[in-house]
Amino acid sequence: MADDEYLLRYIPGECLGAAARSLPDPERDAEKFRDVVLDVPGRFIARVRFERFHFKRGTMSRWFWTPHSAKRID
Repeated sequence: MADDEYLLRYIPGECLGAAARSLPDPERDAEKFRDVVLDVPGRFIARVRFERFHFKRGTMSRWFWTPHSAKRID
């Protein structure tokens, strides 16, 4: 399998999206990083680290989680 640094490329977007939706609301959360243990069907189990980002343009502001890194744990 690939190095941990490139492990995110093997995790389907549907799995990452479901994991991100399970995290607390990024607008109200104080933590910069959150970890989620994710079972990638038929492949491996990974700990995915999400980073909280803030996007601001004019008067519009949006907080969101984005995948930062993944490590294989099985």
